[in-house]
Amino acid sequence: MLSEVEKRGWDAIDAAAKRAGGYLAKPKRPLVIEYDYRAMTKYCAEKNISKMELTEDELKMFEYEEPLVYA
Repeated sequence: MLSEVEKRGWDAIDAAAKRAGGYLAKPKRPLVIEYDYRAMTKYCAEKNISKMELTEDELKMFEYEEPLVYA
């Protein structure tokens, strides 16, 4: 059974979905993308470019498959 606070939260989600004309779903990708900056820095040095010049495809090469877990 949901508490009153949880029910209000779900009601708000349902209302947002209705306004959007569909359903709300969990994003396929995490909202925070973590990169292997050491590999990225080495790649940029080899290509003689800055990190800001990387294309989206190049950036994807340095994404971690699973988010890092910090102890």
